[in-house]
Amino acid sequence: MKRANSSGDVALIDRVRTRLRSSGSMVAGFWRIDYIDEISYPASFLMGELATFVPVVTSYFIGELTQGAETSDFFGSDYFTFAVLGLAIAGTMQSALFGFGYALQRAQERGTLETLLVEPVPWTSLPMAMNLWRVVLGVVNGALVMIMGWMLGARYDLGGFPAFLLVIAVGILASQAIGILSASYLVLAKKSQPVIRLYTLAATILAGSVFSVDQLPPWLRLFSWFIPQTYAVTAARAQLMSDAGTFSIPLDVALWALTGFVVIVGGGGLLLFKRTLEYARKMGMLSGY
Repeated sequence: MKRANSSGDVALIDRVRTRLRSSGSMVAGFWRIDYIDEISYPASFLMGELATFVPVVTSYFIGELTQGAETSDFFGSDYFTFAVLGLAIAGTMQSALFGFGYALQRAQERGTLETLLVEPVPWTSLPMAMNLWRVVLGVVNGALVMIMGWMLGARYDLGGFPAFLLVIAVGILASQAIGILSASYLVLAKKSQPVIRLYTLAATILAGSVFSVDQLPPWLRLFSWFIPQTYAVTAARAQLMSDAGTFSIPLDVALWALTGFVVIVGGGGLLLFKRTLEYARKMGMLSGY
């Protein structure tokens, strides 16, 4: 009996090792694909990176104009720092939002999606693997935006940096959860950009990336509570600014809300994505256009 159990344990360990090796190879493969895609068009990549930093310069001059303005209470003691943090956080979360859908659509167009699904890895691991490059690039760009802001005069309270990183990490997961949910529509409709673009537009307005949520009309402000960017941007600002403006969300409330997005939206999105893939595969809808 002990030998049987031992043999079963060895077989289980071998299966786990095989699964981990397959998952690691899949992640490395997607990372290489994304890297090659980016460096294959260096001018496009460079222009995209430059576009990330243009709003920082714009915010700098707006900050110069708004010094001492009557609306300064909305964004605290320093509008430029307020805006730089909002741009960095929103940009990082947007990368996590778009990355999986972009990689999935690319796989559909190239006819490689169905090939991926026969690999010995769970389908539910695809979102993290296919989105890794975009998430890392978004984090790097967010850090560079903050560094550029600091060079232009933004000031951060580094005492709250650990909590800031925690908010960003959970915020990225919450944003990716919405991206996974939209990917289910992409598998069937072959295009999800209009849905994501609409959500991004709403998040840009409602989450208070470059202005305070308190400046929104009361009826519109209610919708801000249904967007994870609102919690991430507001709570993260509060960690690095001594005065982050009139609109505030306690750190624990923000973390609980973002975790709720991850568990509910992310869990539901993964389940729906898996069911959608099964249906699309059965109906022969995975081979592109």
